[in-house]
Amino acid sequence: MMTQPSCAPHVISSRYVMPYEFNVIVDRHRNGDVVITNIKKNTMFTIKSCDTMFHSQRLLQDDCGRPIAMLRAKNMTAHSRWNVFRGQSKADSDMIFSAATNDIIQHRYTHVNISLANKTSGSNDCDFQIKGCWSDRNCTIYMGDSSTTIIAQMHVGQSPEKFMVMIYPDVDYAFVVALIAIVDAINNPGRKEVATNAAANVANGFTTGVATGVAAEIATGVAGVAAQVACGFIFS
Repeated sequence: MMTQPSCAPHVISSRYVMPYEFNVIVDRHRNGDVVITNIKKNTMFTIKSCDTMFHSQRLLQDDCGRPIAMLRAKNMTAHSRWNVFRGQSKADSDMIFSAATNDIIQHRYTHVNISLANKTSGSNDCDFQIKGCWSDRNCTIYMGDSSTTIIAQMHVGQSPEKFMVMIYPDVDYAFVVALIAIVDAINNPGRKEVATNAAANVANGFTTGVATGVAAEIATGVAGVAAQVACGFIFS
């Protein structure tokens, strides 16, 4: 049986909480930015892509362009992991929560676990989960490590680039938007990831080529020495 949250925590801020259920529209632009509006088409948030040379990043801004949270991918991890910080900070002391895929490789099914940074208990259970099919824009956000308490649900919209999210009462909708941004980033890697993969492929090809060339030179040298030894043996 699905239930609504009775006391969902205000993860980012209590300012972003409504006492009633409402829908937001998520519109992904070609430049990678994501704009969130209400049903009256008023802008509520903007998610800007701001990748660096070493990190994939997204900046969550309010309707006036003020930074709310920095979403930053963590490198060198088996699972896709993102850390979220207050404002434009990247300091551990300003971390709000982290999100990581449940499986190393995700195909059609999406499963992301979210853990709050200020967790006081010693439990390793996640605080929230995202489950569903991102390609169909059919994902649900749950509170806790079960699939019973829903805080938000995605709905298919006009296109895969424009869809709706229903946010339940008393839920931090800035937090929900940040989670949508992370899942979008995981499933739509930006230029940084593409460039990194291309560079890795070039490096692997270069390394393989160098290794092959060195091996060929060594083999040629060994064959030459063997031939000289053989000739010396025959004519001695």
